[in-house]
Amino acid sequence: MAATTQTLSISTELSQQILNTHTSLQTHQVDLQHLVKLIESIFENAAAAASKGIDQYAKLNNMISSLQTFDEMRQALDDIRSISCEISCNLTAGNVDETTMVLLRRLRNYSWNAKVILAMAAFATSIGELSMLVKHRNTDPIAKTIDILKGHSSTLDFTMLENLGLFNAMMEVVNTNLAFMGTISKIPKESASMEGAVACFPAVTYKILRIVLQIASILSKTVDHNELIRLAKEVSDINIILQEKLELCKKEGKIAPYQYQYQYQYEDVAKRISKLSISEVIDKIKMKIQDSENLRNRHVLYLISDLDISMEEIKVLSSLYQRNDEKYKIVWLPIVDLSTYDAKRFSDLKQLMKWTVVEPFSIELDVIEYIKKEWHFIKKAIAVSVNPGGEVTCQNALVMLWTWGNVAFPFSDKTEQDLWNRIDEQNGWKLNLLLDEQIIPDISSWIETRTFVCLFGGGDISWIREFTDKVKYAAYAAGVSLKLVYMGNNKSKRLARNELSREINFLESEYQWQFWTRLESILHSKIRYGKTVTSYKTDRVMQEALRVVGYGGTGEAWAMFSMGPGAMVTTNGEMALTIMSNYENWKQETGIRFLEGLKNYKGVISRDVHGCINVHLPVLGQIPGIMICPECSKVMEMFYTYSCCPSN
Repeated sequence: MAATTQTLSISTELSQQILNTHTSLQTHQVDLQHLVKLIESIFENAAAAASKGIDQYAKLNNMISSLQTFDEMRQALDDIRSISCEISCNLTAGNVDETTMVLLRRLRNYSWNAKVILAMAAFATSIGELSMLVKHRNTDPIAKTIDILKGHSSTLDFTMLENLGLFNAMMEVVNTNLAFMGTISKIPKESASMEGAVACFPAVTYKILRIVLQIASILSKTVDHNELIRLAKEVSDINIILQEKLELCKKEGKIAPYQYQYQYQYEDVAKRISKLSISEVIDKIKMKIQDSENLRNRHVLYLISDLDISMEEIKVLSSLYQRNDEKYKIVWLPIVDLSTYDAKRFSDLKQLMKWTVVEPFSIELDVIEYIKKEWHFIKKAIAVSVNPGGEVTCQNALVMLWTWGNVAFPFSDKTEQDLWNRIDEQNGWKLNLLLDEQIIPDISSWIETRTFVCLFGGGDISWIREFTDKVKYAAYAAGVSLKLVYMGNNKSKRLARNELSREINFLESEYQWQFWTRLESILHSKIRYGKTVTSYKTDRVMQEALRVVGYGGTGEAWAMFSMGPGAMVTTNGEMALTIMSNYENWKQETGIRFLEGLKNYKGVISRDVHGCINVHLPVLGQIPGIMICPECSKVMEMFYTYSCCPSN
């Protein structure tokens, strides 16, 4: 055991360097069991082709075809190709240690176990290419020429590699890593056995990747049998350590010998999805719920998210749920990567929820794939609305809930269209569209008494101080009652309560979140009904919502003014400060005409001002269509943005 323990020995400095390449935000959910079978098949075919001179690729072709049908494999396959290129580059550069760190950084978004499997898949790719050259170099001049140019040994024999135990050692360590990925989700991270296993993963991953590079380098030159035997032995020693850690975990978690393996073979999933009906999917979900009888003949919202769903989102949804008069039930389906499953995070979220929760590891793979493909779940939370008859009335009822609250029930297209028709007929860019009693309890009173309400946001405290001073002076001079409400910004950093003066109404984080999410939901809803090109000139709600989301998304200062039941005035921070600083130029409008004067003055000074905006909207299953700039009326250019930390 001393020899195998020494195998994982690395310096403290190197250990820290390895850890620095890793991120805890693993975002790729990949069925690696199927990839492992592909690796094994490549190794087998390489040895078989060398010893028997025949093709045995039928099974391999079937697996490849199945593999390419799943969207989530694309990133993994891209990473495998990149790693394979790095391995090839290392053959000439020869810097194994440096290249190992490059591979680790390339695989930073995968778990330690997944890194080993993907690196081995890249190595298998190189073996597959090399075996084809070896097989045909004596009969095909092109193959022989490439073989010579690459400098491969003329004595290279894959049967020999198999006899040395190299392929077998590699497959054993791959299978052990795969087994760990199934075990991790079933044992608390705080357990002694799991802590011991996780502690050795970085060193194991580094060592295996380094050995892969060494073997690839040897195979590209004159083959050193003794060195290959030594490396095969080192891989076996590492696997012995992993196997011992795995057995301890299985004993502590009382896991049956085969329980840690994935429930379904990956190649069967495509067939399962194509045959699944919505009723079968719902039945599969209900089978995992103990009190599923309570859902019989009920309208159900299937809340689908990963573990990054925000606390604010849950709090707002809980408030709506508790006031829905039992019209609908909610079931949370957490879609997670079980190899990086955070049991504590799941437990914390579960405690906040007032509805039914399904355990992540009990959700079947074909159900997960159905949710992604048919219900268009990507990452942002969605809520699929299913009526008592088992029909999907809306693939994302959250958009309606955030916009209308429980009034949107039963979350159908007709209900949403009726609600918008009612708003549009009333020129609905009004305060009560964006704020309700859940966000500000006194909002109805403010509207009825024609209080001058100023909503504003931004992170520049000096602008806020100057702006609010000017607003207070203008409101006092005009003899109108004033309410200042700080709404922060969308995504970017918001100020804290103690940074603002006492007369400013400050909303808690969940209510600020609700305000911005309602604006985004309004835009998503409008986009869904085609209100982007054909009617943008007359759709006031669409134009103004675009402006505010544009201002808030960049951290820019902004302001909205309202007084009574009439339409609001929206402007950026610079324009808002100019209007209030020049109050003397429009002060003839007082009392109930105060907002009208403000609006007219804005129109005068903004005629020659051109200020376009950038709008960042989360993708809720499907990508929005064409958008029109509310400032210049030109078609807006669309970009994809990938953000792991929206708050930054």
